[in-house]
Amino acid sequence: MRELLEGRRLGFAPRALLASVAIGLGIGATLLDLMSWFAWGSRDTNGFVIGAYWLAIATAVGALLGLIAGVAELIDVAEEDRTLARLDLAGAGVAALLYAASAVLRAGDLGAAGASPAALLLAVGGLLLLLADSGVASVLYAAREWEEIEEVVRERHRRRHIASR
Repeated sequence: MRELLEGRRLGFAPRALLASVAIGLGIGATLLDLMSWFAWGSRDTNGFVIGAYWLAIATAVGALLGLIAGVAELIDVAEEDRTLARLDLAGAGVAALLYAASAVLRAGDLGAAGASPAALLLAVGGLLLLLADSGVASVLYAAREWEEIEEVVRERHRRRHIASR
């Protein structure tokens, strides 16, 4: 499981990809909130509220998956990059908490015309944090994925060399 979360089986570190998926879900939730607040395209905004609620839950789950992948990556991060890796973990963890809190607040307002201001602000704060954290994760793990691929290629060549003897 650790090899999957580190990206050895995939050929790339999934941490940055998970951050991008969470960003997409967060943008969707924010757009649905804005559509319900300003009644864009519909008189009955209840569907927007319910959709934003489920997207907030999905974003929290996506951020948690990114946090788990970040923990797996932290074990093998170079010493000079540990501070960035911890910052990445903190960003993913806080974003997951913000979206979870937003989902909890939304759960009581599913019949309302729009999300409560607190739920909307938590979601926007979580989205901004996810955007910043995605940049950190991309910079931190982009160089690492090539190291993993080279390591796997070297191991395969070594095995072939030994087998050919």
